[in-house]
Amino acid sequence: MTNKKTSYDYVADKFIPFIKAKTAAVLSSKYGLTQQSISKMLGVSQAEISKYLKRSDLGSYSAIKIKKKDIDAFAKSVMMKNEYDAQKVICGICPKGANKSCYIMIK
Repeated sequence: MTNKKTSYDYVADKFIPFIKAKTAAVLSSKYGLTQQSISKMLGVSQAEISKYLKRSDLGSYSAIKIKKKDIDAFAKSVMMKNEYDAQKVICGICPKGANKSCYIMIK
């Protein structure tokens, strides 16, 4: 059995959680949503949202650079429940790129 990490592992383990953390901050500050409602939108527990908002677990993501406008666009898509636009934003900023063979979804 091989234990080789792929770019999919990076996206699933690092990139998507980082996006969710940044998005949680926008949804809380800009839209005034509760941690519980954010957790439902982003598909994580309320406790995870609490950690994201306290930024207690974002230190390992310091190498990820994403423009604020992209996070704002993703947050707006999540708020509007527009999964197509949300996925389009993610694929546009994903280090893996918009690849037709990519099956990683937001949730």
